[in-house]
Amino acid sequence: MKNNNLLQEKCLSGVRSFYDEGVGLRSKELKNYTSGDGKNKGMEELVKELVDAVADHLGLSERIKIDQKYFNPEDTEEWDPQRMDLHVWVDDKVALVIETRAWVDKPFYTLKRAVVKNFMELPYVSEKLHEDVEFILVALAIDIKPRLVRTMDRVLGYGDIIHTFKFSPHRRGYKGGNYFDHGVSEAGVEKFITLLVTKLSKHTEKE
Repeated sequence: MKNNNLLQEKCLSGVRSFYDEGVGLRSKELKNYTSGDGKNKGMEELVKELVDAVADHLGLSERIKIDQKYFNPEDTEEWDPQRMDLHVWVDDKVALVIETRAWVDKPFYTLKRAVVKNFMELPYVSEKLHEDVEFILVALAIDIKPRLVRTMDRVLGYGDIIHTFKFSPHRRGYKGGNYFDHGVSEAGVEKFITLLVTKLSKHTEKE
């Protein structure tokens, strides 16, 4: 296996490049840049590239696929289809579920905690998940309080398999800047990559 330090530097370089191109953007240009508009790849594609880099590093590229398809019940009139941004499959089961977002606030976090519960408890989704599946919410900026996380852990559960990471060092709008104007949180990126490596390396031996 290659040195993890080289992987971290490769991933940090990719995130830095994404940040460099976003410095100074405002309003519609900023929204288009973070969401991806054809000309710009956006946050979701950036995160997918990081997952692909980790998969390649671990020698899992042939066994991993990433999709965004809905999990559909047999009776779509009775039950609602479910999806999140990136479903990371290892062989025939989903090992990681990743949601990407430029900015995570209280309403968005609360909503996604409910979606995690749906994934875990609706049979037409849970049957497709690895028994040790984990969920990641990765954003440029996250503005939620620890008390919200504790509340969702109490009410909706599954807090032990949900992780949040931010790539910017400050809150949204810090000192009037955008997400990119104050550089990258290298610690945030490194922690995200470390979790990907830790999680996916469990699957380097075929089950």
